[in-house]
Amino acid sequence: MTDDSSGEGRAITILRVSGGAVLLLSFVMLAIFPAASVERNVPGFVSPVVGFELASEPSHVFGILGQPDAPARAAAVRGMNLGNRIDFLFMVAYPALYVGIVLLLRARGHLTGGRARFVLVLPVVMWLGDLLENRELLALAELTDPAAMTSGLARLRPFTIMKWYALFGTSALLAYPIWQDRSWWRWSGVLFGVAAAVGFVSVVYLPAIETAGYLLALAWLTTWVYSLRS
Repeated sequence: MTDDSSGEGRAITILRVSGGAVLLLSFVMLAIFPAASVERNVPGFVSPVVGFELASEPSHVFGILGQPDAPARAAAVRGMNLGNRIDFLFMVAYPALYVGIVLLLRARGHLTGGRARFVLVLPVVMWLGDLLENRELLALAELTDPAAMTSGLARLRPFTIMKWYALFGTSALLAYPIWQDRSWWRWSGVLFGVAAAVGFVSVVYLPAIETAGYLLALAWLTTWVYSLRS
């Protein structure tokens, strides 16, 4: 096992900054995004934000944001769009957190060679998926003609799945290397692994993505706390 002190220091700094940004932006977006759907969410989902990401038909969009003549629609669209614009910052912060994790594991010898290089590519995939997803969400929120939503909804699902599965895949690949660490951070590896496993259940039960997202948030939080104490 190698011990790269300078590399470890850089990784810890990245984790502190990116993790702090993830936490701050999460609180900001929670305060801005709609807390509930105007009428109904996509079946199986609680958060209107996650439901909107995985909408597949116009009725899903109208259920979350309201019908064109619904009094609550304007506020729902305003909150959703503002939250998604802030998400352009968030989509940089959480991939950077994964980069910091990979660099820390590499500095400690838990992740080396081609595997480390491969995992470093995946944060770019999750960022790109999130970027393309946001573009579609912002456009869909402004539409009130169901026919005009068809092409955007057709593009939305692949971009959203691209983001989430990059997250689950990266978390799965990092779970055991984190578990190999000798500090209490190793327990975050369990969280990453369980989150990934739950996330992949979405292949047969799509709402599992939402549960996995909460588990990932806990894994990110414990990783950030660990970086502050290192």
